Amino acid sequence: MARITSEGDLPPNGSIAVTWHGMTMLSLGVHAGERPDPYRAFVVPGIRGATMRGWLEGIGMEAVPLPRDREGNPAAGLKLMARALKAGRTVGIALDGPRGPARVSRPGALWLARLTGKPLVVIGCAARPAIHLPRWDRHLIPLPGARIAIVHGEPIMVARDSEIDEALERRVTDALNTAEKRAWELLG
Repeated sequence: MARITSEGDLPPNGSIAVTWHGMTMLSLGVHAGERPDPYRAFVVPGIRGATMRGWLEGIGMEAVPLPRDREGNPAAGLKLMARALKAGRTVGIALDGPRGPARVSRPGALWLARLTGKPLVVIGCAARPAIHLPRWDRHLIPLPGARIAIVHGEPIMVARDSEIDEALERRVTDALNTAEKRAWELLG
């Protein structure tokens, strides 16, 4: 059984939990047993999305489908996320999106925070022993008996009149990298 160390927490009444794509399964898996209501998280189309959807539903989370690139209406998924936030739920979003590039912030979570007035909370994750899958995001998978550390950053509010610009993206990226560094420090 994994041993989990955690710092901070998600605020009540809904928030946008963000981490890097390579840490999403670890973060969602840890939080699945801690929350009274299931998270919502985006899933990509195709076989990868079906696999992720099955995993999310298996741990009590809700999958929100994204359309294929340059097809469909991505606003529909954002509307589902906004409704969940309005109902006081937490949503999980990979800050670098479903396809990367890895550890490069994309604006979707920031737009959602501005639209809903709900806080962004960065979540830094670490696990040891673990493996990194050989894919674009270097997905972190804890091995049996792993020690896991989860660090929740301070809530970041995005005002309705805020610019979604490089400065805001850098602020959130720096906060996430700091939380992740702290998570690795907790593991020693």
